[in-house]
Amino acid sequence: MEPPAAAAAAADGALLPIYISSDDEDEGRILFLDSYSTEEIQIQEALLLSLHSSRAADTAHSSASPSGPSVASTSGGREPSPLPDRKGKGKRKLSSEEGVPSESTRKRRRFRCSICMEKVQASERFAVSFCAHAFCNGCIGRYVAAKVSENAAVIGCPDPECEEGFVEIDTCRDIIPPELFDRWSVSLCELALGEKKYYCPFKDCSALLIHDNDGTEKKIRETECPHCHRMFCARCRVPWHDGIKCKEFRKMGDDEKGEEDLMFKKLAGKQKWQRCPNCKMFVSRIGGCLQIKCRCKQYFCYHCAAPLKKDRHYCNNCRR
Repeated sequence: MEPPAAAAAAADGALLPIYISSDDEDEGRILFLDSYSTEEIQIQEALLLSLHSSRAADTAHSSASPSGPSVASTSGGREPSPLPDRKGKGKRKLSSEEGVPSESTRKRRRFRCSICMEKVQASERFAVSFCAHAFCNGCIGRYVAAKVSENAAVIGCPDPECEEGFVEIDTCRDIIPPELFDRWSVSLCELALGEKKYYCPFKDCSALLIHDNDGTEKKIRETECPHCHRMFCARCRVPWHDGIKCKEFRKMGDDEKGEEDLMFKKLAGKQKWQRCPNCKMFVSRIGGCLQIKCRCKQYFCYHCAAPLKKDRHYCNNCRR
């Protein structure tokens, strides 16, 4: 039978609203029908009632299911919709290979060394400071070892076009032999010392020495090496030239600074022998004036070794 409200609405020619209730207040709908046939309205209502009954049956079945969660009823006599059963959903099966990178992942973690051009694991990558070039530990180790063997203190990036990158010594401790690492450390120390460093003049010692530069090096001549305990001249930085002044020693040729040469030079100083300015031979005056004729036929003053003419027996250089 047609409801009074529906009949009145049909008589007025307006759209006929049909209210459809739901368990969820938010899902309530209002349908407006433009049909005024009582038969059609009844068919629509029957369809809606059948849908409502089917939903109520599903709700009751879910509430009675032992696998579903228990839901407390709310005021108003309506039971809320059951929570969805999420058992087994949103979970992934753990395998024994969990945490092990795949082959494709391992390949992505490799890089190509710019020296050997081989693909190397990322764990073997050597970081050169202040540049982005990629090298492996093996290639850098051989490169640094060659540079240290050449007494290089500062080692730049292996890329010849890179002017900013350099290799730090602390990062090479485990990739070069210990003896080369110690040698490199000494080279860096010497570079930092600059002019303050010098070495023991004895070749079988050659220890690295440092002076304080407090102004006393001009006064101190005779010095003892703290390593080999032999004496040397701090001014000339050569083995001690006893009996020979530093100024005179520096005028001597390199072939005259040997140990035996210095001993002979010392003896010549004690005997007051003079040296020919032409052939550099030592002569001894037995008697006569200060004019000496050497076996090379050079005339010179025996007192100051200044050259003289054959007919001159007076030296203008030393006024004798």
